[in-house]
Amino acid sequence: MTMPPRLLAAVALAAATLQPAIAQPQPAASGAGAEVQWLRYELPPLYITEGPQKDEGVLDRLLRDALLPRLPGFQHRILAVPPKRLEASLQNMPNSCAFGLLKNAEREAYLYFSRPFPIRVSPLLVVRRQDLPRWQAMLDEQGRLPLTEWLARPDNRLGHAPGRAYGATLDALVAALPAGRVEKVTSQNPALNLMLMLRHGRIDGMLALPFELAQLTREAGMAGEELQLLPLVEQSSARQGHVACARSALGAEVVRRADAVLAEAPFKDGVITAKRRAVPP
Repeated sequence: MTMPPRLLAAVALAAATLQPAIAQPQPAASGAGAEVQWLRYELPPLYITEGPQKDEGVLDRLLRDALLPRLPGFQHRILAVPPKRLEASLQNMPNSCAFGLLKNAEREAYLYFSRPFPIRVSPLLVVRRQDLPRWQAMLDEQGRLPLTEWLARPDNRLGHAPGRAYGATLDALVAALPAGRVEKVTSQNPALNLMLMLRHGRIDGMLALPFELAQLTREAGMAGEELQLLPLVEQSSARQGHVACARSALGAEVVRRADAVLAEAPFKDGVITAKRRAVPP
């Protein structure tokens, strides 16, 4: 598989503000055995808190498989909260943390922030390399494809798995397609079925996240060289995430120790290496 330069735009977790209706929090003591509550909310593809892919978001997997095992001595608890409650919960819960949060001056008043780390999870359009000449003229100087223009061509067929989310902009483009212009797959493993359809030319392209592709190509019996991965013009600019914890003694200790972990792979270079867990039938 070929990835052009500057392929992956970093995506970071954003939070809204609304006071939550929660019980008065009790102060959390720092030290071994203290409970740390990691707050997240439904934000595919970063956090997935419900449905068949529950707990398999990009940040879900990095938090569970790469960060928390390297922060021993705490009792880690991962909680899902409504998006509008996240900000206020971080202000009111002295043992709360969030993974992937953006840093700004307002949040620094009540949160400790770790060193930044890139989160490389931008969706790509996956096409067959043999078909690339059809769209070569559409690519910009960075090798990015304008998906809006690609979808407007009546000879292009997109494969899509209903229920998958790739961000508001891309989701809106896909939702606006006429029924005859998109192949919708609702099987047990729609991503694999779409890859097989692409292999046999039944669709011209499919959206996917970078970390999915190695496994999908193996399962579809394809070589990576058969595919071309196209970054999209519609993707947001690069951002960086942080470990952010409440301004308490416990929060300061968690951030201090997280800094050491984030200085190492896979965080320092944004490579996601946590294995995807099998979804039971």
